Parts: sequence; structure tokens; C-alpha cells
Amino acid sequence: MKKVLAIVILALIPSWAKDLEPAPEILGVRLGMDHANARTRLTKLGQFKSEDEGQEVWTLRQDKRYQYLIVGFDREHKVRYVTAVARPHGQPVDYSAIGDLTRAERREAAGNRRYIWRPKKHLDDLEYLIIARGQEAHRLAIYSVKRVGMNIGREDD
Repeated sequence: MKKVLAIVILALIPSWAKDLEPAPEILGVRLGMDHANARTRLTKLGQFKSEDEGQEVWTLRQDKRYQYLIVGFDREHKVRYVTAVARPHGQPVDYSAIGDLTRAERREAAGNRRYIWRPKKHLDDLEYLIIARGQEAHRLAIYSVKRVGMNIGREDD
């Protein structure tokens, strides 16, 4: 009986996952998080590499998928975007691991593909978007979450 129940639950998980919007965070670094809490989390994940114009670059120590996290802060010192850069020869991350691809806008040009999710407002009234991009069909190169309505630079950055 337990085995049958486990199989039913596992069979239903993909349908639950499709109903969920991608989260406004990467590796626990959440949009709107204050600088001190973000730094505490980042210190657990990796080593500070550099800082330039309101953004910090962190080299991740243990993550097999991502090599760097780039975190941008607004004037109030809250996280306004988080970008994960995949390890070139690390564990691949498929675009579908980020969110339901049928709910994403897909753009493809010159061998570059991009999926963009525009989730409904989050519980915290946070408006954000998610961008996953790369050149390979099942391996993203860059994954970002960004607050909407903030001066965060061009989408192609």
C-alpha cells in the first residue's frame, strides 16, 4: 500500500510543479532581501570576488551547477537582482528546472535561446521576472531574477 501511495504522489508532483511560479530567489538570495542578510547567505555559499556600481560578484564553492552569483542592490541596499552563471563543465541545468516552459515567453536568435517568465505578483507584492538563457537546448548558461520597474539595465546585459 505504501509503495502504491508513493508512486501516486510521485506521478502527481510534475502537475503540482507546473502550477508553481518560479521563485523570486536563487540559492536563497531573495529579491528585496536586505544587504546584511544577503551577505550572510552569500558568505555561506561562496567567497566574495568583487564589487562594482552596486553589484557584488561571488564565487560559489560547492555548487555543482553554478560558478558565480552576481547580486545587485538598490539605493535602500536591498537585493534588486540575482544572476547565477553556470559552470561551463558543471552539472547542466535544463530550462524546465526553472519553471514551466509553456508559461514562458521563448525567444531564439542566432543560436541563442531565452526563456522569460513574468509571474503574477508575489505574496509580498513583489513584481519580478525570470530570465534563463544559453546556447544549448537543455543547458542554460545564465539564470536571473529581477525586480520589475527598477532601473536594472538592459535585458540583454
